[in-house]
Amino acid sequence: MFKRISLAAVLAASITPAFATTAVGSATLVDNATVHSGTATPASYLSYVSGGNGAVGFATGSTWGFDPSTPAQAMATADHIWLQYDPAILMTSGNTFLSQVLAIPALDHGWTSDNTGEFWEPFEFKIFGCLGASTTSCVEEGHITDVYTRGVDDTGSMKNADDFASVWAFNGSYNYFAIVSGDRLVGGCYSCGEGEIDALAVIGAVPEPSTYALMAGGLGLVAFLSRRRRPR
Repeated sequence: MFKRISLAAVLAASITPAFATTAVGSATLVDNATVHSGTATPASYLSYVSGGNGAVGFATGSTWGFDPSTPAQAMATADHIWLQYDPAILMTSGNTFLSQVLAIPALDHGWTSDNTGEFWEPFEFKIFGCLGASTTSCVEEGHITDVYTRGVDDTGSMKNADDFASVWAFNGSYNYFAIVSGDRLVGGCYSCGEGEIDALAVIGAVPEPSTYALMAGGLGLVAFLSRRRRPR
C-alpha cells in the first residue's frame, strides 16, 4: 500500500538534487533523463476532471493572450491553449492505468531555441499519481525520464510553446493525475504558486532498433513467400 502524502507538505519541502542530474539548455533537472532533439508523438490525451484557477489562454513561446475555451477544452489536446494553476489540475485516463504520462507545457514568454531564457518555463509543474479524483488521494510524485526539445508540434505558428515536453514516470500505475506548481530543477522552485500547462498525454510507443530489424525481416519473408507462391 502507498502511504498518503500531503501535496502542501511536498511542495513546502526543499528539493535535494539526486546523484544523477540532467542539463537541458540552462535548466538542470534533479532527475537522470534522456534528452531527445526531436518531437514526441501523443497516442491519446487524458481528460480534465477539475481544478485550475479558471484562467485559460493561448501561448506562442514569446507572447500570450486569453482564450474563451473552457478548462476542459483547454486540457483536451495539444493545441497551445493552456490552463493555469494553482489550485491543482486533476486529469484522468479513464479506465486505463498508466505508469508514465507526457506533459505538454505552455510557454507564454521567455522562449529561446536552446532554452536559455526563462529556462524554468517548460518545467514549472509537478505531476502526482493519485488513487482518485481528489488531491487527498495523491500518493506519488513523478520524476522526469525523457525530454523532447521540440515538444509535439514542430510546424505550426505556435510551435515553440511546447518546447520542452517531458515524460513523467511513476513506480505505481494510476488513472488520476494532479498537476501543481513547482518543478524538479536544481535550485528551484522557480515559479511556485502559478504556472500553465497545455495537456497530459499517453506517449506513443516507438519501436527499438532491434524491433525495426525484426519487422523488416518479417516483411522480407512475406515478400519471398508470396513470390514463391505466385502462379507461373
